[in-house]
Amino acid sequence: MRPGPALLLLGLGLGLGLSGGPDRRPPTPAPRGARGTVPRVPGSPSGDLLGREPASARRAPPEARVRVPARPRAAVLRSVRGARGLGVRGGGGGVGGGRARLSLRPRAAPGGGVILSGGRDLCLRAGRLAGPALRCLRAYVLLRARRAAAAAAAAAAAAAPTHVDLQLSAPGGRLSLRWLARLPRSLGRLEWTFRLGLLGPTVPTAAAAAARVSPRSALSRGPRSYAGFVARTKCPTDGPTPVVLEAVNPNSSQAMESSVSCQISRSGVCVLDPVRINRNDDSPLQLTRKMEVTINATVKAHCPIQSFFGQYWKLFSVASVSDKPDWTKPLRNPPFKSGNSPSSIHISAHSLSWGVYLLNFSVYILTYDPEIPLKKDSDSIYIIIVRSPLEVVIPGDTNITVNFTDGLTLNGNMSSDPDAENPLEGLHFFWYCTTDPRNYDGHDITVRSKEVCLPEQVDLRWTWASGPILTLLPETLHGGRVYFFRLVIQKNDRTAFSDRTVHVLQGPAPAASISCIENCDTVLIISERFSLSLECPRCKAGRDVYRWSILSSSGDKMPFDWTGQTTTGRNGAYFSVKAFAFRRFVEDKLWISLNLATWGGSSLVLRHPFVIHHVPETTECKIDPAKGIAFITKFVVHCSSFKDKNIVLTYKIIVPDVRGFGEISSLKENNFGSILYLGKDCTAPPSFLPVGVSANHYALKIYAQAYNTSLGAFSQVTLYATVQAPTDINSSKAVLQELLNSTTGPDSSLSTLLQQQDFLPAGYLMYIVASVLNSMKTDSRLQADQIRLREHLFNQSFMLPVNTLVEISQVVMTVTKLTQKTSEFSSVVQKLATVRIWQASQALQECHQREKNISSEQIESVSTGILTSLSNILKLMAHHEVVEEPFHVVESLAETVLAVKVPEDKTTAMRTSNFNMYVKKTEKWNVTKFFSTEKHCRNCFYPTLNVSSVPSLPANAPISTMFCEFSDDPFPWLNYGENILTEVVGFRMTGTEATGDVIEITPDVVEVYLIRKNLSFGTFNLTVGPSKESHKADESLRKTTGAFSFEVDSRAGKEVLIHIVTEVAVLFTVSVYAGHQITPTALIATYLVPHRIPPVAKDSDLFDPDCTVTEARVVCLPPSLLRVIAQRTSSSECTVAVVLQAPHFVLKPNDKLVRISVFSAQCLDMYGIQNDWREDTCVVGEKTTWQKVHCICKNPGRAKRQLDAMKLANLHLRTHYLTARRRPQVTLREVAPQKHPWTPATSEHWEERLTMWHAHETDNAHSQEPEKLPPTRRSPGLPKASVKATSKRRPQPKRAESQVSRTQRKNKNANNPNVEDNQSVSSGDHPPQPGATPLKEKTRIVLPWWCVYVAWLLVFVTCSISSFFIVFYGLTYGYEKSIEWLFASFCCFLQSVLLVQTSKIIFMSGYRTSKPKYCKNLPWVGNCRYSEIKLQSITKNPEEMRRRQQHIAQLRSSRMYQPLTEDEITIFKRKRRLKRRAFLSLSYILTHFMLLALLLSLATLLRHTDGFYYNQFIRDQFSVDLASVTKLEDIFRWLNRVLLPLLHNDLHPTFLPDGASKILGLPLMRQVRAQPGEKTCLPAKNFTQDSLKREIHCHPEYGTDPEDTKSYSGLWNRVSKRALDKTTKGFTYKPREKRWVYYSYGRLHTYGSGGYAFYFFPEEQQFNSTLRLSELQGSHWLDEKTWAVILELTTFNPDVTLFCSISVIFEVSQLGVVNTSLSAHSFSLADFNRKTSAEIYLYVAILIFFFAYVVDEVYIITRERSAYVKSVYNLLNFALKCIFTVLIVLFLRKHFLAVGIIRFYLSNSEDFIPFHAVSQVDHAMRVILGFLLFLTILKTLRYSRFFYNVRLAQRAIQTALPGICHVALLVFVYFFVYMTFGYLVFGQHEWNYSDMIHATQTIFSYCVSAFQNTEFSNNRVLGVLFLSSFMLVMICILINLFQAVILSAYEEMKQPVYEEPSEEAEAMTYLCHRLRTAFGFLSFKSKAEDQPKFFVNMLYGQPEKNNSRYLGLKTRNINGKKMVYLVV
Repeated sequence: MRPGPALLLLGLGLGLGLSGGPDRRPPTPAPRGARGTVPRVPGSPSGDLLGREPASARRAPPEARVRVPARPRAAVLRSVRGARGLGVRGGGGGVGGGRARLSLRPRAAPGGGVILSGGRDLCLRAGRLAGPALRCLRAYVLLRARRAAAAAAAAAAAAAPTHVDLQLSAPGGRLSLRWLARLPRSLGRLEWTFRLGLLGPTVPTAAAAAARVSPRSALSRGPRSYAGFVARTKCPTDGPTPVVLEAVNPNSSQAMESSVSCQISRSGVCVLDPVRINRNDDSPLQLTRKMEVTINATVKAHCPIQSFFGQYWKLFSVASVSDKPDWTKPLRNPPFKSGNSPSSIHISAHSLSWGVYLLNFSVYILTYDPEIPLKKDSDSIYIIIVRSPLEVVIPGDTNITVNFTDGLTLNGNMSSDPDAENPLEGLHFFWYCTTDPRNYDGHDITVRSKEVCLPEQVDLRWTWASGPILTLLPETLHGGRVYFFRLVIQKNDRTAFSDRTVHVLQGPAPAASISCIENCDTVLIISERFSLSLECPRCKAGRDVYRWSILSSSGDKMPFDWTGQTTTGRNGAYFSVKAFAFRRFVEDKLWISLNLATWGGSSLVLRHPFVIHHVPETTECKIDPAKGIAFITKFVVHCSSFKDKNIVLTYKIIVPDVRGFGEISSLKENNFGSILYLGKDCTAPPSFLPVGVSANHYALKIYAQAYNTSLGAFSQVTLYATVQAPTDINSSKAVLQELLNSTTGPDSSLSTLLQQQDFLPAGYLMYIVASVLNSMKTDSRLQADQIRLREHLFNQSFMLPVNTLVEISQVVMTVTKLTQKTSEFSSVVQKLATVRIWQASQALQECHQREKNISSEQIESVSTGILTSLSNILKLMAHHEVVEEPFHVVESLAETVLAVKVPEDKTTAMRTSNFNMYVKKTEKWNVTKFFSTEKHCRNCFYPTLNVSSVPSLPANAPISTMFCEFSDDPFPWLNYGENILTEVVGFRMTGTEATGDVIEITPDVVEVYLIRKNLSFGTFNLTVGPSKESHKADESLRKTTGAFSFEVDSRAGKEVLIHIVTEVAVLFTVSVYAGHQITPTALIATYLVPHRIPPVAKDSDLFDPDCTVTEARVVCLPPSLLRVIAQRTSSSECTVAVVLQAPHFVLKPNDKLVRISVFSAQCLDMYGIQNDWREDTCVVGEKTTWQKVHCICKNPGRAKRQLDAMKLANLHLRTHYLTARRRPQVTLREVAPQKHPWTPATSEHWEERLTMWHAHETDNAHSQEPEKLPPTRRSPGLPKASVKATSKRRPQPKRAESQVSRTQRKNKNANNPNVEDNQSVSSGDHPPQPGATPLKEKTRIVLPWWCVYVAWLLVFVTCSISSFFIVFYGLTYGYEKSIEWLFASFCCFLQSVLLVQTSKIIFMSGYRTSKPKYCKNLPWVGNCRYSEIKLQSITKNPEEMRRRQQHIAQLRSSRMYQPLTEDEITIFKRKRRLKRRAFLSLSYILTHFMLLALLLSLATLLRHTDGFYYNQFIRDQFSVDLASVTKLEDIFRWLNRVLLPLLHNDLHPTFLPDGASKILGLPLMRQVRAQPGEKTCLPAKNFTQDSLKREIHCHPEYGTDPEDTKSYSGLWNRVSKRALDKTTKGFTYKPREKRWVYYSYGRLHTYGSGGYAFYFFPEEQQFNSTLRLSELQGSHWLDEKTWAVILELTTFNPDVTLFCSISVIFEVSQLGVVNTSLSAHSFSLADFNRKTSAEIYLYVAILIFFFAYVVDEVYIITRERSAYVKSVYNLLNFALKCIFTVLIVLFLRKHFLAVGIIRFYLSNSEDFIPFHAVSQVDHAMRVILGFLLFLTILKTLRYSRFFYNVRLAQRAIQTALPGICHVALLVFVYFFVYMTFGYLVFGQHEWNYSDMIHATQTIFSYCVSAFQNTEFSNNRVLGVLFLSSFMLVMICILINLFQAVILSAYEEMKQPVYEEPSEEAEAMTYLCHRLRTAFGFLSFKSKAEDQPKFFVNMLYGQPEKNNSRYLGLKTRNINGKKMVYLVV
């Protein structure tokens, strides 16, 4: 038997609403899924239902009252859902006697545990209480075991009911209840709840029935026999009176109390308990239209004299929950019926529509007694009819397993909306897929990882299924993985989802192997590329994962630069290594390894072996002679010292000529050239060399290669020679004749070689002749012979074979050299060259297919020659002739280069001056992805090719793409040639089938960005300026405007684009007007043009604003807009005026900020060579701008033409060509905006500018007529539709004088009202105009002389009258007060007259005098008429006149009247600089010392001395026995013995003993500990297995292991949730402070402000704290998980106004020892009360100085700019200002922190007050103040540089600085050596060397000869040697070396410092001189001319007499300038 605590609630209306009588109907269960109700509605018919009022106050309005016959039976109260187990179980509803047994039914609790509940009626006979009948109570018992074990809870829930015996008695008229129960102990701690309700009198039969209770149920024992006995509670019978019920807890001696009220009703009183509609909670009842519900209410009433009892249900429609309904308008036909019981209603399905309703239930009782008022009450409930949730149905299991080769279909067609007639109507389906189920968070999809199902997924959305069915084809998902699919359906705001888990099994492993593409021999040729590919027919293209590696012979991975040495990387199906990539590898056998992870889930490892042999080595090659002349000197190349293991080598001598050659990006070095020699001899035969490069002084490069034929590799040497042109020594005619003799005729050298079939030397001879031809200057007399010679050479070149690569190279090089000089080309030569290079290209392809050992680099090298020849041929395209052959060469060249490329290789770029080609080979699946990533391109090409586009090609089929660019129009014979706007580009795409056939491919979509060739065409600068109303408008309303106009032909039906090119990031408003009129009626459209987003049409009612181009700053005028303008102007060729308006950004007209480009573009397409460009295939894209044209082509046509040119009859061109042209409706050839009139021309006269200024200043009349832009005029010969752009600002001023008269004509601008239209301005003299009025003199009023005296008289009279009234009025306050007022008035008068006015006059006069005066400052009219002053006639005799004239002549010839010399000017300037420097120095010194005084005053206010003594006092109090704490148990002993007596002061609570320090708030002790759990440490290696039987557990380490932050109930057992209570039992974690952050610094670590808190209460007795500490110690609060225990409190001493934050930290080290530390920091707070403290004035002064310093420093930085950082003084100032700023910030931070914490303390004094945050900020502020004072005092040296010794010291340190640094480095090295040695040798035994910090401090003390603790008890010998060597090295040598370096520099700098002029000394001398002059009147001695010698020596020093540089003329560099000065 274990009864728990009980809570008795007695009184009326406090029951659970259980039925109490035999006639009560059992409750009706609620429908499934229905919810409860919300709080009662305010203003319901029965009053305020939120807070109950008396019954009289809860009266329904008259409209709501219903008179119906009463029903005597009460209603049953029941919730909608019904509370299971809350009814009477077993006991029934009968009325029992005073004793009863109650059955408690068990059930599972929602939050865990078990609940037992039951109810019963108890009655007392009438004799026990005054009354005629029995008195009955309804008893309901609720018992909950929250922490019952799971097994115990399940057993209890399944067990039989538990019986509880109750006994009700009323001794002395007071009610008493006793209970007894026997419960199992497995239920744990129990919670009892008793609820009693008074039922009133009952019939005697019920009492008799209740009396039959088993005798065993009676409680026979007394109250003290049961531990769970509840004390008797006396309930008075005379009305409701509060009493105290006490429930005794057997587990504790403390009682729990609660205040309730009891009431026993008298007979004849009507009682109506509060009516309540049964509900589970206070939320609304939510139903759907398909649901039905029964709602019942509970009515408890007792009224023996009732005459009417009514119960009514009403339904109201409301807008939303909590809305007040109109009580007078309920629903007339409510959809429910009351049934048999009026307290219960039933709402059937589909009876209510969607919405919110309020259901009200009211009860009325009327009695026969007229004195008893009407009893009424009501309750309301909200009912929400919501729509049914959507239903998602996917047939099948939730978990699906499929094979990798099988498909899958997820069908969501069965999903529906239950409320809709058509289930699928309006549903939207969304599929999602992920491999991480965490991304699905219930209903939400929260992306927590990027684990998607397919690589193409951008997010979790599965975009390939948009309907209810998701179909997955076989091999779509990766094998061996699990996928999580989700179907989400949505309809309006309703959503639902369903999940499926799909497990894809691993697929079969495919058959795969590695095949070699290039360099496939066993021995690898390292000078060539190495290419491999993966052969895997069953692999999934684009899905598999590849990883290539290089393995050594032992199987280890070799390091390799995969990015720089490969062109394909290591993660593709192809692998290509650059040439010479393995040159640094040792000769060995290696493996290429491929790790293949297939899409099916299997993994393969494949290998390919190869062997590395290095190429032959060479040491020397030479050419003889090194200089010569082409075609005259024969050169010999000899190579020696080639070594290659006794293998015969083949030598090749190549003469490259790459000047003007095309470039190919795949070759690092192109060694293509003509072959001079090929053979096995190491010496080449004597041969001619071509002419060298003239720009390089005829230097020529030659390659010598040695081939190892067995390996196929070669070694190369580069030689240089100087070969001049033969025309340098011979005439051009002679040279040409020599060339003809060598190449023409049967006996020529060329013919001989060809006859002997020496084709290689023959081709080289042609190359030499072509080189000499190209070097010859153009001569018209020889041009015919030169052309004939070229034709002959081309014809002879056809005799050269093209079977091998060497032969092809020789032919290509010869043709390239012959085509180099295009000025000597003929049409025959052009055709011959085209055919020959086409043959060479075809032969190169066949040679590559025939000979597999030819490297790809050799093919690409020869291709550069073909590319160069092709570029030269394209330069000769003619307008009158159709030439198709070069374009066949383009395609053939692309095929040749693509044939040696591997898929996924980098794009190969081939560039020439006028033609570029880009080739790329990639797999079909990767075409779109690869080209979309190309960003850095000139003309960008983006094709789109779907995998299913070409069914005959698999997904991994290689696709070859060629893209070419023509800088010039390659089709000049076609139309639109003159209108071509961009470069012409072409592309071709082919694919290779499995059979090897090549097919043409047309991409689905092609996007091309074409660069415009001429950006200046159609672009002009627009003049913008302030609008005409800018000077009148507010600053925010000021605008900048500009305008232009152009003519356009609207019949073309294309857009016109206006691009605003500007760097100004403002919002432009573009207004488009029809015609020249700029009036509101002519406005057609307005566009808003932001900076980075496309323009937006604002007014678009008249036209369709949709336009193709949507680019930022590009205004697109659609054709519909142009048609509207044409209708307005009644002409298809109309004028469009455009006005730009923006916020104000210019002050005057400017034409440099905004440029306008007006154009219209059209994309053209052509397949092959056709008759003309096509316009119907490609359209302009949305990204078109003035720089580029965006073209989009979809399925371009394939029109093919037969070619009928030389030997190319059966070939067709298959290249698509694209370009763009400008539309004819806007011609941009002439764009000439007029210049702004306020931009003066260079030849403009000042008279013209003056005239314009006068017109601007005088013209204020503005014309009211609509303004027009100047009419445009067409120039002769220009197209009719040329653009006419004019400036909207002002017309251009005329420049020449003869053009001045042209300003008379009307040339008015659109917004310039400041220029007169009809004024004439000439350049000559201007006679006065007839209508002009002369200037009138200003009338002046001059007062007579006596007015001054009158004015003074008025002043004195006024003062006298004022004095009289002051005395008269002051007599009312006493005679003395009136005299004081009079004296004060007199003093004010004297102060104003003598001081204020005088000072004002002096100040104003000085201010005006300081300002320079110019002629413009002189007024034309003044008060004095100087012209009217007449001189008195003075008669002089001739002698006097002559004498005066001589005197004047002498004065004029004297030095006084002579101009100043340059030296005098320099002296005056120097004196001026000196004066300025002196006053600046004086001001700087004064401000510096003022700041220093303020900072010292601030330091004084911080009370450092008081703080020191206060800290010492606190430390003495708290440090008692602190050193004895070494274990965790010692902490509690110290707390009890030392801390508690300090905290608890019986005489003065909350004050420390023996002092006046008050404890602020509660002291806090907190523990920082590790999370529970053992940390396992691995045993040491030297432990044997037998000696270590178990694992070793280590202590957790702070900062590494996680901190414990959970809350515990006791003994470190975690609880689910606890409140932060200071007296709560258990261990509660106090989180870290977030508002007031601070840290606790211990010896070992730094801790935050969180931890397990324990508070001390200083106001309580010490015994309470001792008891609480004992309980804390008994519950093992400190254990092995404890890291630190921190005690924190704050005290305040009002005597010295100091706060002190105290922290005592006990830290547990890893050794188990407790380290203690005590910190106390005292600080004061600023006093800002002006009445009690003057500190505020100091703070204001410091702030003023701070702002002044910041402004001064900003000014200096802006003035000096980059030179600022070059001055050490500036850097010192900047550091001082920064530290000053930090000080101000910390001061404000401290103040606001203190204010917030003090406010917190005033409102929460019973809490810990974190003053430690203020303490730490104060500490930081003191440190910053120390640094600031240090720098400020250091800066004083700057102002003491006028002393000679100070300058000498600074200069000596500066000179000795390098030596000081070197010696310091040496000292540091030795210092570190001794520190490390001491730490390692003596660290374990000596405290001074126990760690690196102590060792550093010890060595520092040794340096200053402070030798302490030098016993070295562990090793005295080493200690003696250590100290001896230290004294010898450090003290005797290095420290003295420091002094020697500084002293030597000091002696050396004495004379130079004496000789150098010092501005500071001169300034101080000037100031002293002025000071002596100012105070000279105090002394009657004669003024001394010279300064005292002592003063001079102090400022300038004394020279060294023995120094060789003593006195005399000196020349030195001072401040970078050479200066000559004299030392005296």
